[in-house]
Amino acid sequence: MEPHLRILHAVAEAVGRSLDVEEVLRTAVAALTQVTGHEISSLHLLADDGRTLVLRGERGMSPALRAVNETLTAGEGLIGGVAATGDGVVVADAATSPDLLDAARGAVGREGIRGFVCVPIRSRGQILGTLAIGRRMPTPFAPDDVALLQATADQIGVALDNARLYSETAQQLDELRRTQAQLVHAEKLSAIGELASGVAHEINNPLTTILGHAHLIGDMPDVPPAAKERLKVIADEATRAARIVQNLLAFARRYPPERRPCLLTDQVERVLELVDFRLRQDAVEVVTEFGPCPVVWADGHQVQQVLLNLVQNAQHAMATGGGARTLTIRTGTTDGWARIEVLDTGTGLAPEVLSRVFDPFFTTKPEGEGSGLGLSVSYGLVAEHGGRLLAANRRDRRGAVFTVELPLGEPS
Repeated sequence: MEPHLRILHAVAEAVGRSLDVEEVLRTAVAALTQVTGHEISSLHLLADDGRTLVLRGERGMSPALRAVNETLTAGEGLIGGVAATGDGVVVADAATSPDLLDAARGAVGREGIRGFVCVPIRSRGQILGTLAIGRRMPTPFAPDDVALLQATADQIGVALDNARLYSETAQQLDELRRTQAQLVHAEKLSAIGELASGVAHEINNPLTTILGHAHLIGDMPDVPPAAKERLKVIADEATRAARIVQNLLAFARRYPPERRPCLLTDQVERVLELVDFRLRQDAVEVVTEFGPCPVVWADGHQVQQVLLNLVQNAQHAMATGGGARTLTIRTGTTDGWARIEVLDTGTGLAPEVLSRVFDPFFTTKPEGEGSGLGLSVSYGLVAEHGGRLLAANRRDRRGAVFTVELPLGEPS
C-alpha cells in the first residue's frame, strides 16, 4: 500500500496547488501518468448539456486516438458508460471489448492497448466526468490499481469543486465591485443633473432679458431694416436657446411615472433639440421620417430618456466607425404598435454584441465612457409600458437599428 499512498499523495498535492480549473486538469493528468508510469491517460468532463463528454486532459494519446476522444456521448462506449452509470469499468483487453466504440477500435488495436480502467469523477454526489488509464502490458490491473485511480478521481472532483466555487466567488466579487462603481457613477450623474438644472435656471434669466430687449428694439420706428433683420436673428436664436434650456430642465427634473396621451413625434423633436449641438459638432446629418402615428398612453419623460440614450449610442457608433454619418429617426404604426426606429450608419452590431446588448453592465465603449446600464434601463422602461425594445443590424446598408414599439390604445 505504501507506493499507492505515495502516488495518491503526489496527485493530491498536484491538484491542490491551484484553484484554476485548467491548471487542476493539466496537473492532475500529468501527475497521475508520470507517477504511475501508465502509457495513456485521459480526463473527460461533462458539458452543460449533461450528455456530451469533452476531453480536457490527456497524456500519451496518438493523434488518431485523440481525435476519437475529443467529444464522446454519455451512455456510449466504455467511457460514456461510466459517465452515465457512475460505475467504473476494468477491461483486460480493450481492443476486444464489445463495449468499445467502433470508431476507436482501430486506433486501440494499432497502438496495442490492452489493460484499461475508467472511473467516474464525482463531487457532492454528482458525476462531473471520467478518468481513465490504459497500458500495453498484458498484466491486468489489480484491485489496488483501480482503488488508486478512484481515489485520484475523488481528489480531482474535490479540486474541481473548489476551483468552481472560487471562480464563482471571484466572479460575484467582481460583479459587486462593478455594481458599487456604477452606484458611485450614478450618484455623480445625479449631482451633475442637479448642477445642470441650476445652471439652466441661471441661463434662462439672461435669455429672457435678451429676447425681451431684442423685441423692444425691433419694434422701435427708427430702427433701420438691416438692423431689424439682425435683431430677428438674435430673437430667433435666443428663443431656440430658451427652448433647449426648458427641455433640459424638463428632462433633468424628477417626475413620478405618469402615463397620459403622448405624441411620439413631439418626444423625438424635443430630444433632437437637446442633442442638436453635439450632432452638428460630429457632422451627423439628421433625417426624420414621421409617418402617421396616433397618440399613445405613455410617460413622455421616460420615452425621452429612452430616445436620448438611443440617439447618443448611435452618435457614438458613427463617431468611432468612420464614413458617412446619418442618423435617421422614423415613426409610424404596424400591427397595433406605435414604432420609433433609430437608425445609424456606424459599424453595426457583431453577433456576440447583439446577443448581450441589453445585458446590465455590458458596454462596447472604452472604460470610463460607458456604464453599460443605458440600454438595460431603456429596455426596462419600454417593457413597463407593455412595449418592446429591439436591436438589429440594418439590411439596406451598414449600421444598426433600434426599434421602440409601444401598444396603441388606452391602457387596460
